[in-house]
Amino acid sequence: MPGFFRVYCLAIIVLTAGCGSEIAKRTAYETLQNVHQQECMKNPSLDCEKRENYDEYERKRKNLESSE
Repeated sequence: MPGFFRVYCLAIIVLTAGCGSEIAKRTAYETLQNVHQQECMKNPSLDCEKRENYDEYERKRKNLESSE
């Protein structure tokens, strides 16, 4: 649960700082990627995929939405 708490605190800080929606989404995505990477480093038995940056993620997500 410490990872969830960190993500929650970071989300609150970002949202209260008055950041734009896109910056908040990017920060949340990168934070979750960092938490996942830390978990993979602690537990080598997990299936750790290649880290995808936010721009690649958004492009794939928009392609999926437009194909529906």
